Amino acid sequence: MASERPEVLILGGGFAGLACAAALAEGGRRVLVLDKKPHLGGRAYSFDDPAVGSVDNGQHLFMGCYRATRRFLRLIGTEDRLEIPPEVVVDYAEPGGRRDRLSCPSWLPAPLHLAAGLLGLKGVPLKDKLTLLAFDQALKAMKKGPVPEAVERLTVRGWLTGLGLSPAFQARFFDPAAIGILNESPELASAAGFVQALREMFFTGRESSRFALARVGLSQLYTDAARGFIEARGGRVISTAKAAGLIVEGGRVRGAVTDMGSRFEAEHTVSTLPPWDLKKLELPAALRGPWGDLAPAPIVGATLRLDRAVMSERFVGLLGTKTHWVFNKNALHGLPGPEQTLAVVISGAHEAVRWSPERVLETATRDLTACLPGFAAAKVTGAKVVKEPFATLSPVPGAEAKRPEPGSGMAGFSFAGDWTRTGLPATIESACASAFTVADKIN
Repeated sequence: MASERPEVLILGGGFAGLACAAALAEGGRRVLVLDKKPHLGGRAYSFDDPAVGSVDNGQHLFMGCYRATRRFLRLIGTEDRLEIPPEVVVDYAEPGGRRDRLSCPSWLPAPLHLAAGLLGLKGVPLKDKLTLLAFDQALKAMKKGPVPEAVERLTVRGWLTGLGLSPAFQARFFDPAAIGILNESPELASAAGFVQALREMFFTGRESSRFALARVGLSQLYTDAARGFIEARGGRVISTAKAAGLIVEGGRVRGAVTDMGSRFEAEHTVSTLPPWDLKKLELPAALRGPWGDLAPAPIVGATLRLDRAVMSERFVGLLGTKTHWVFNKNALHGLPGPEQTLAVVISGAHEAVRWSPERVLETATRDLTACLPGFAAAKVTGAKVVKEPFATLSPVPGAEAKRPEPGSGMAGFSFAGDWTRTGLPATIESACASAFTVADKIN
């Protein structure tokens, strides 16, 4: 059966491509997935490094509201590799060792638990917290439906400042949240994606705002299990197969050709390639559009192995530093001590992506020394820097209107991927949501 001509050809083997293929395979479709890399995972993968162990190309936080992602993982049998703690707790550290904590009581319904958590922040004066009412009213006014164009044209910074939120309040909670969700600075990112994410997190049930933490590396979370699921149902997954153009006959897409001249025909082709890769293909005029102007935002990460433990939390947000987040991989992956492995992240890393690995490590160690009191006494026994220049879509004002709808395209062809207009920012959840939307249309 696997040697038969596929019914659906899928370009890209990341979350969107594998989720779409798995959903189609479950529906009885013969699928073929092509990916240009020697490993699956697209822009969300992990690998083993001899110096530090498992390394994610960008450490990810999942959320309870990632329903499409969890549906995909449940389908392939790996949802249990996510841990969802019952409490919403985020610890913050600043240079000098000062600490703050966002703790949202689980016994309160959403979004009241968030309000209680924000009111409990120590580093924000009470008078600043009173502006939460304007923020709450603004978010409730956009609880459903498309984000108004007037808001989409504003940056996160412009929107929050317009609501009267002080710089201190923004720096304490809103900036770390926006940077983490959107992979872009509040001064550059459109408020639309922030609104889309916040309303999913805080208006769709109590569990939605809980963090979901992977117990394993990203690749172990989904790539091998998805491949096995697809192949067990007669599908195929081919790595090191880079699409170069589409086969178009009679006004319909009939498949794709690789850069090595291999020809793959199918009844329907789904592209989950990011826009900067897709626009390099030979495409018919019908598929060209404003989406070609969409640009990426980079992530830079470093994984450090220390000779001792310096933090007990699963993750900590760093305030007032170049480094945004630090993750405790011992706690996340159940690694034994006394050594400790930390993963640090610089999001929206337009500057840092140009740095040398040495400068990235110098910056990370300086920030960790300033924020974690025990770090200065620890010895770094191994380190690995990873740069992902094309990590996510840069959600600047105007980008939302350029995102094509998932499932749109032309006869025989559908757009999919995190960057399509799913009503969500370009996250793993958006990738999986687009995948199921397209699979449902084809099935």
